[in-house]
Amino acid sequence: MIEATQIDHELFELHERKGPDDSPRFDSSSSAPNVQRTSIGKRPECFKSTSQEICFIFMATLAMATNSLVTGAMIIVTASIGRDLHMTQAQITWISAATTLSAGALQLPLGQLTDLLGRKSFFIAGMVGFSISSLILGFARNPFWMNILCGFLGLFSAVIVPPAIGILGAAYSEPSKRKNWAFACFSAGNPVGFGLGSIIMGISARIFDWRAGFFFFTIIWGILAFVSIWVVPNIEAYEPGPFGKRLAIALKKFDYVGTALTIVGVGLFTTALTLGPVDGWKSAHVIAMLIVGFFLIVGFVIWEKKCPHPLMPLHIWKDRGFALLMPVSIFGVMSMLSSNFWLALFLQEFHHRPALTVAVDLLPQVISALISNVVAANILHRVNNSLIMAFGAAMYLVANLLLAVQSPRATYWAFIFPSLLTNVMGLDLQFNVANMYVMQSLPSHQQSLAGGIFNMFIRLGTTIIFGMSTAVYSSVKNTMEGQDDAFKPYRSAFYVSLGFASLACLFVPFLRIGTQGNSPKEE
Repeated sequence: MIEATQIDHELFELHERKGPDDSPRFDSSSSAPNVQRTSIGKRPECFKSTSQEICFIFMATLAMATNSLVTGAMIIVTASIGRDLHMTQAQITWISAATTLSAGALQLPLGQLTDLLGRKSFFIAGMVGFSISSLILGFARNPFWMNILCGFLGLFSAVIVPPAIGILGAAYSEPSKRKNWAFACFSAGNPVGFGLGSIIMGISARIFDWRAGFFFFTIIWGILAFVSIWVVPNIEAYEPGPFGKRLAIALKKFDYVGTALTIVGVGLFTTALTLGPVDGWKSAHVIAMLIVGFFLIVGFVIWEKKCPHPLMPLHIWKDRGFALLMPVSIFGVMSMLSSNFWLALFLQEFHHRPALTVAVDLLPQVISALISNVVAANILHRVNNSLIMAFGAAMYLVANLLLAVQSPRATYWAFIFPSLLTNVMGLDLQFNVANMYVMQSLPSHQQSLAGGIFNMFIRLGTTIIFGMSTAVYSSVKNTMEGQDDAFKPYRSAFYVSLGFASLACLFVPFLRIGTQGNSPKEE
């Protein structure tokens, strides 16, 4: 019997087409479901009506928002949680680190399992799991359980994304304006989630306490899980049949070795980056975890070359557009999330603003995000996407430069406000381009895995830059005895973000990806 990877490779070779940069791109239109034509494109037949289509896109956007919602909620009440539970600095650091670590380490296995066992079932399970985790987290009474439950919250936020993006990619397999709008809405979930999480948690902390915010998440995501039963379409990667047979196939195809290598390797490496600033980079356990984690990750790459059903098909890295989009996008996201974290901390600790006020201060990001995604949906098929990526990289650079050189006593409108607008502008424009390109790099039966690959790098990149910026912040703060410049540690952390934004710009001149989302010509 021909191995599945050989079949995948033959399908990839059979349907590949040349993009504007002469790099191979997978054209999944041959496997597209029967669809209905409208003036803006085609409504996939998996949606029984336009109402269901709109409702699912809304649900998919909230699924994407779940990732950043956790980040936005946590940074608003991190100080309150630390005081309430009498947490040390290391334990406070793990509030955010646990969510990104668990999500990043498990993103690839979750992506593969979603395609093998069922996108709809994973979507609903993720919503239910997030709701239950939020409920239990609201009752946490000590630092240990707080950090453990944050890990579960990150895990279930990661479960939701691969099925959402997998269904979107498989349903909108043919380029069209309709697809551009669907993916633009999905991309808007990142900043909308961050703003929603910070506002909800800020209001909860102001009226009640930080626990009330998690109870509110429990109610909302429980309702979403219930509604998903009717809204989420059945568009799966497997052939119809009994669950037992499907499970047997999944158990046979699942990459156990790759899963173990990626979880342990990524877990050790990112944990060391998180513990380094607290326990010291010369500590034996930090050095050991860095070395062992690094070699396990290298072993994972080697194994993926030989595995018949890999978690990460390495042939996608032969696509020049994909290989360049990844560093440009990931370094940009890293710079944005890190600067957001330190900005929120700066407003709370330096300016002593309450949680709700900080949440309102960060709200312009949501407005900028909505505008940016509307713009992206209208220009992806008209403007060279390399130029869009270049503009997004420039916005990241401007935003982080404003934060790094700001005067700590300057008004909010002078530096912080324009940095919020430009930072999110860079995120959403680049995310729309990269997300659509990544989804077209793998066939329709691996769309959830494609989304898992992209989101894994985002999560792990976030953990890495949090560790690096925390190390810089701590080292500068420890050398400031007798000095009055309380802003200096924050400025140093902002310079770390600026460095990654600059690093992303180095890859931009080599991008050649043309336009995306052009509707195919009618015969």
